Amino acid sequence: MLSINISELLLTILSFFVLMFLLNKLLFKPVISFREQRQNRMDESFRQESLAKEKQAQAREEAQQQRLAGLKQAQDIAEQTQAQAGAQWQAAEKQIEQEAQAAMAQAAEETEALRAASSRSLEQRRHELARTLADRLSQ
Repeated sequence: MLSINISELLLTILSFFVLMFLLNKLLFKPVISFREQRQNRMDESFRQESLAKEKQAQAREEAQQQRLAGLKQAQDIAEQTQAQAGAQWQAAEKQIEQEAQAAMAQAAEETEALRAASSRSLEQRRHELARTLADRLSQ
């Protein structure tokens, strides 16, 4: 028949609890601790990765804004330069027109002076010829 030996039962129960205590202390707690540390490291790396992605997105946005600001500034400079060039062009045209009018006025004056001088010279020459002719006719 079956008999239960109390001392063996107590020894088995005690051995079981000692084994559980030792396994818990030497195996289960270190494994659980290792898993928690690993999970914490992974969570931290995911958090750092998301922060890096956010920073990268911010940097891209800032770069885009700077590029747009640079383009706007370049466009403003181009417009200012174009306006200045147009103003300089108009001033140059006006100056050339004034110089041309001055040159035409001077040429007209010189032409008038030459015509007057030629007219006087011809008049003097005519008087001389008339005198010469009168002197020859009177001889």
